[in-house]
Amino acid sequence: MPRASRNKPTPKSARGKERGDRLRPRKPRRKDLLIIECNSTKLAADGMDLGTAFARLTNNDFAKALRPHKRIVLVRTSTEDKLMRDLAETFDEHGRFRSILIVGHSNQAGLELTDAPVLCGWRGVGDWLQPFEPEYVFLAACEAGKSAVVRELFVPMKKTLRHVYASPTTLHITQTPPLALLILMVLYNGKIDETHSGALRLGNYILTGGQLFRWKREETGPGEEITAASCDAIASFLDRGVWDLAELLLPAASRNPPANH
Repeated sequence: MPRASRNKPTPKSARGKERGDRLRPRKPRRKDLLIIECNSTKLAADGMDLGTAFARLTNNDFAKALRPHKRIVLVRTSTEDKLMRDLAETFDEHGRFRSILIVGHSNQAGLELTDAPVLCGWRGVGDWLQPFEPEYVFLAACEAGKSAVVRELFVPMKKTLRHVYASPTTLHITQTPPLALLILMVLYNGKIDETHSGALRLGNYILTGGQLFRWKREETGPGEEITAASCDAIASFLDRGVWDLAELLLPAASRNPPANH
């Protein structure tokens, strides 16, 4: 008579690992969006306080009814000491964020993170953001989409950061709405549809001359320098400043609106 089959006993090491996995505390779920408005007093004076405007848009009663469980936090920076305190308090209260939006004046050398006379280098910006472990970083800042900038950002956040969206050229306020729409995609859909993203960014260039690049982590690593430099060259070639397609197509109508009778 054949012997009844028996389940093999689980090795002690495996049982210990399973218990360890069950007992190991999981990281709390990421909050949805952290907005950092850099040197906010100057941005407000320049009419560029887009972080405040976006926070109002997404925190009104109608938006809250559509996304009752979404958490969006706005931090306005001034001095470096205050920035340090504000980010520490934000992390203590909210923990990690899936997406971060940075609004500020910048160039390829760095970001005007506070009112300090010296720009904060992009590697330093990445160091400030690293504790929040974002998957997406959106930059409403000039020249922040150049390959060298993005490469510096990825270094401190290489374990979590997956996508960076930014302009490789001067960014004008009329060219920023697509950035807001991409953020809304993440907030409401949980991801950015590549087809919709591509169409949105192409339409932005046709309508306003605005360029918005999407960089993935693997596109800025070792061996990708030539391809990345080619993207920078294409951006420089396509940069023709800001325009309004409707005004270009209908200049007479724009200058002479019909009179009311």
